[in-house]
Amino acid sequence: MLKNFETWLLENKYSALTSADYAGRIERLCKKEQFTLAHLVENIASILPEYESLGEKASYGRRSHTSVKQALRKFKMFVTSEISA
Repeated sequence: MLKNFETWLLENKYSALTSADYAGRIERLCKKEQFTLAHLVENIASILPEYESLGEKASYGRRSHTSVKQALRKFKMFVTSEISA
């Protein structure tokens, strides 16, 4: 699924570097939080707010100029597009 996410980002005009970076950030987040990618997909709507500005994990979301938060936002868009396809 992460490869599909990376491809989706490329198709939506993100650079190869950013696409690979965001996919990697999603993978590392899952490892850090000890949940599966399937869990993230099913619960993205409740997980993403934790990393937003006022969330419990906002400091992690701000890492690398908010790349973690941005990756999660784009992943949510990707998941939504996959469900509606």
